[in-house]
Amino acid sequence: MERIFALFIRAGLATIFGFMFGAMFMIGTFWVVPPIIILPMWLLSISVGFGCGLAGFVCFLKPEAKTTINLTTFLIACLSGVIGGYLGSIMSDPEGVRNVRLVASSVTSPDVTPFIYMGTFISTAATSAWYAYRLWLYNED
Repeated sequence: MERIFALFIRAGLATIFGFMFGAMFMIGTFWVVPPIIILPMWLLSISVGFGCGLAGFVCFLKPEAKTTINLTTFLIACLSGVIGGYLGSIMSDPEGVRNVRLVASSVTSPDVTPFIYMGTFISTAATSAWYAYRLWLYNED
């Protein structure tokens, strides 16, 4: 029973941190990129997805595990976050928006929030499945 609680607590934290990290990476992307360059939305979805995946990795990290297991967790979390962010960009289809920078710099814009939602949910689901596999197969308590 405590394993199920551990899984749910980590998944809940990954969801909360995923929203925060995804929003920070989205806004931080525009702090790094010069204002002259207008990014395509798929590139923004990749940076948001990486932030969501990084949050999933931080929440499911077990420092006492082997380095290869932690690297696998990192790859699963970040790749699923990027895939989720890209799927969110397909779902929202914001390419018809005229002022991309204005829309993308607002976290509450309906055109970019699917990036964060899908990146967070897919990253959390994939990393939770990997954590559950490790937990039950190898008894990593």
